[in-house]
Amino acid sequence: MAGTPIFSPDPALYEDPTGRADRICRFVRRLRLWEGDFAGQAFYLHPFQESVIRRIYGPSDDDGNRVVRIACIWIPRGAAKTTLASALALAHFLGPEAEAGGQVVMAAADRENASIAFNSAHQFVLQDDTLAARVRAIESRKTLGHPKTKSTLKAISSEAYSKHGLNVSYFLADEIHAWPTGEGRKLFKTVTDSMVKRSHPLTVIISTAGDGQGGLAWDMWNYSHKVASGEIIDPTFAPIIFAAAPDADWRDEEAWRAANPAIDAGFCSLEEMRTKARRIEHFPAEIADFRRFHLNQWQEGAAEPWLALEIYDAADPMTPIGDLTGRPCWVGIDLSSVEDLTAVVAVFPDGSGEGRRYDVLPMFFLPEDGIITKGEKDRADYLRWAEQGFLTLTPGNVVDHSAIVDHVIALGKTYGVQEIAIDRWNSTAVNTALQEEGFTINQFGQGFASMAAPVKELKRAILTKHFRHGSNPLLRMCFGNVVAEKDAAENEKFTKEKARGRIDGTVAAAMAVGRILANETAPSPYEGRESGFLFI
Repeated sequence: MAGTPIFSPDPALYEDPTGRADRICRFVRRLRLWEGDFAGQAFYLHPFQESVIRRIYGPSDDDGNRVVRIACIWIPRGAAKTTLASALALAHFLGPEAEAGGQVVMAAADRENASIAFNSAHQFVLQDDTLAARVRAIESRKTLGHPKTKSTLKAISSEAYSKHGLNVSYFLADEIHAWPTGEGRKLFKTVTDSMVKRSHPLTVIISTAGDGQGGLAWDMWNYSHKVASGEIIDPTFAPIIFAAAPDADWRDEEAWRAANPAIDAGFCSLEEMRTKARRIEHFPAEIADFRRFHLNQWQEGAAEPWLALEIYDAADPMTPIGDLTGRPCWVGIDLSSVEDLTAVVAVFPDGSGEGRRYDVLPMFFLPEDGIITKGEKDRADYLRWAEQGFLTLTPGNVVDHSAIVDHVIALGKTYGVQEIAIDRWNSTAVNTALQEEGFTINQFGQGFASMAAPVKELKRAILTKHFRHGSNPLLRMCFGNVVAEKDAAENEKFTKEKARGRIDGTVAAAMAVGRILANETAPSPYEGRESGFLFI
């Protein structure tokens, strides 16, 4: 089979010792739908939907309390996921999970999207005269009130995360893959922090897969898979993942069915997916979106990547940092424009020839002004990475080149810096400063003549797990964004023009590797000395 869902959609697999899941199912089945071919009909729970409910509400502790506190539902488009999530929200608002003074909060990326789940819940209420008589709606505020219990159900957005005074009992985080990196994380923290006041709160995250490695969605996706695989034991967290295998052929209908239980349920059109797949054969740029939205495969990097990130991630462990002290290394510096990412990558060779291994110590630099906007644009969690020490933020709106110089000087005091390879463009000030500090500077070109050999060597090292990068998230992002350009002889170079995003770290690593190669081989015909610098 091309791919199987990590979550098994068989209700019989999930125990319900207290009957809580049964009560939720009965409540949902009493609700009436309001749109499409099913308008006016009772909510029919398909087996995969019932399985979701049983996975969340079935597990109980010795006192009969619900064990699950966070449920993360990853499912492709067209599975009526928001409809189910809004029905569960009603169960906590005025159904079997309701409590006095309960606060049910539905959140999305923006106000418009936050309204979708709210409107779904409201329509459920309007279809039932009994429910409608018990509820007061304030449409302008996207709020439902239950006067008898003093409970509320409201929609909020990540555009307005400062919601102090909340005491949330049920939190629906809808389509978190679309939430802004910084503001979304703040909203999630604000709401979930408020839930500690409740005895048995529940957060339901429901989304399709996203792209990039920044933001809340990536964290939840990563954690979901670790819990699902057993790498992390967390009974309070329910990962519910419907997805094709990562290596599944996107054209394989078996993979489609594995990821899309809604196909067999009858409300996701197999024929429509076939039509779409036939069309995007001619539009390769759309394949990544097809994988995300229909196969639920997280997308990272370029649509046609130089190397798969699964191969990059399989690298051997790095040499302990302390053991690198005093060892010879070569440093690559890729200077950005004044407001973009700059990379300084120190590469430590170990061995020679085909068996050579590399340990890599990168550092990145960005101006701190506008850092949130840059993170959203690049799909990167720059603020968090700065807090973790992977990124240096310099004051103002341009990169402070003195910080780069200071970093290289610090490298020179700890390690045996042999040479510094730097892009010959816009590097005069940094070149001069480092030369005055006694470093050997090599100006490195970006064409095939300079890049073909180091790119080939990088590929060899990565394929053999010998590029030991220590899982640096910014360097990983750069390698994931790389697209290689080939000449007539099949030589490759990295091209920023075709890249999906920032590749500065990859370019800097290639330059350092290029100088390592140059120092063990005869001089290239492209090498020569000019004005005190070595040009390549």
